[in-house]
Amino acid sequence: MFYVCTFKPKSFKFIYISSLILLIASIAACGGKKASKPSKGSAMQPDWVLNTPVEKGALYGVGSAEVFGGNEAGAVARAKDMGRAELIKQIKVNITAEVDQEITEIVKNGASDLTKNLRKAVRSQVPEFKLSNVTQSDAYRSKSHVSVMVRLDVTKELSILRRKIADLDEQIEEYKQKFEKNDPQGLSAVRIISPVLVLVEHRGEIQSQYNALSQTAGALVPAEIRDFIAQLYQRVAQMSVTIEAKEDEDSSIRTGLIASLTKNGMRISESGQSDMTIVYKLDINNVKQSGSFYSITSGEIWIKDEVGKVVKAFQTKAKGVSGNEKEAKSRSIKKLSNKLGQEMMAALF
Repeated sequence: MFYVCTFKPKSFKFIYISSLILLIASIAACGGKKASKPSKGSAMQPDWVLNTPVEKGALYGVGSAEVFGGNEAGAVARAKDMGRAELIKQIKVNITAEVDQEITEIVKNGASDLTKNLRKAVRSQVPEFKLSNVTQSDAYRSKSHVSVMVRLDVTKELSILRRKIADLDEQIEEYKQKFEKNDPQGLSAVRIISPVLVLVEHRGEIQSQYNALSQTAGALVPAEIRDFIAQLYQRVAQMSVTIEAKEDEDSSIRTGLIASLTKNGMRISESGQSDMTIVYKLDINNVKQSGSFYSITSGEIWIKDEVGKVVKAFQTKAKGVSGNEKEAKSRSIKKLSNKLGQEMMAALF
C-alpha cells in the first residue's frame, strides 16, 4: 500500500514563522551582550609612528622608548629626546662637511701642519648643535613602548638663527678691529686668533643650519670675514719657537722636543728671535730591577711670550723600560718629548 504525504500551506507558514522567531532571538541575544573595552595599548597604532608627517613650515621627528618598571614618564622623556635627535639628524646631515670644506678652501694658501692641528683644536670648542623651538606634538602607548612625535617650528627657528648669526658677526668684527688696530705679535696674536677662529667655525655651522632649514644655498662665511680668516691662518702658519734648557741638560730632550713640535707643524728658530720660547728642565731617575732598567723622566715646561713673560707652565712624566740602561733612558726621553709637545700645543690653542 502506498501512502502519499501532503503538506498544507498552513504548515509552511508555521515553519517559516518559527524559523524567523529563532533567528530574531539569536540576533537579540548577541546584540544584548556588551563589548569589552580594548586593553591599554591595543588601540590602532597612529600612522605617524611609521610615516613622519610632512608640513610646510614645520619638521617632525619620532622617537620610541621602552617602558621599564611602569615608569611611563621616563619612557616619554627618552622618546622625546630621541625625536629631537631625529630632527637634528635631518638638518645636520652635511653641516660639518660643508663648513670644513669652505674654511679649508679659505685657508688653503696658509695651510700647514700647524694650522691643521689648530683647526682640530678649534672645532672641538664649537658649541653642540641644538634646536630651540621643538614641542611635543603627539604620543602613543603600546603594550611595552611609548612613541612620541615632536614638531619643530621652522619659522621661529630661522628667526633665532638669524639673531645668532648677527651676534657672531658683531663679535668677529670686534676681534677684527682689535687685531688690525694693535697688530699683535707672538702669543699676543694667538690670544686673539684662537677665540675668533672658534666664532667663525660656529658661525659657519649656524649658517649651514639656516640654509638647510630655509632651503637656500649660499656662502657659510661672508666675503668680509673670509680675508680676515685667511690672514689669521697665515699668521699662525708663520709662527716660530725657540727652545732653551733651564740648566745644562742632556741634548736628547732638545732633539726630542724639536721632533715633536716639528711634527705638529711648529717652526723652530735657532736665531733666538721667535714668537715664543719654550724652556725645559729634566729630572731622570734610573732603577734596575729583576734584570731590567727602568728610566723615569720628569719634565717641566715653561712657555714664554714674545717679551719673555711666562704664560704657561706644566709638567709630566714618562717611563722607559729595557734590558739596556741607555735604551731605557732613550725610550723614556722620547715618550716625554712627545707628551710635552702635545701638551704645549694644547696649551697654545
